[in-house]
Amino acid sequence: MSQKILLSDNEYARIELEDNIIIATWKATFVDLEIAQKVVNARRLAFMKNKYPCLIKIYSIKDSTKEARDFLASEKGCEGFTAGAIVVSSVLENIIASLYLYLNKPVVPTKIFKDELKAKEWLSKFVEKK
Repeated sequence: MSQKILLSDNEYARIELEDNIIIATWKATFVDLEIAQKVVNARRLAFMKNKYPCLIKIYSIKDSTKEARDFLASEKGCEGFTAGAIVVSSVLENIIASLYLYLNKPVVPTKIFKDELKAKEWLSKFVEKK
């Protein structure tokens, strides 16, 4: 059984490390540029210069600004990531994630999954060997 290590937990997101995969669970329902920057800064401080694939749970997000999405898809927003898997559980989440991938084009390989285990399996290919 794997162990989760809590890296950061604030009002906007919870960030954990499990089996060399970052698990980011959004808590915010709306994400603007300021919130996106706060979450990315907390994440960067938590794992310094290491790089990990990231499983992103967007269950709470209902809306976001274009500036926030552009930032999250950018070099700075993806800093420290080797890949991203967005896990969705509803039609709305799938639409939000699909539009994000289509319009914002993250700088790391990113896919949408409905199954968290399949997402982790795909992400495991992007774990950097130490």
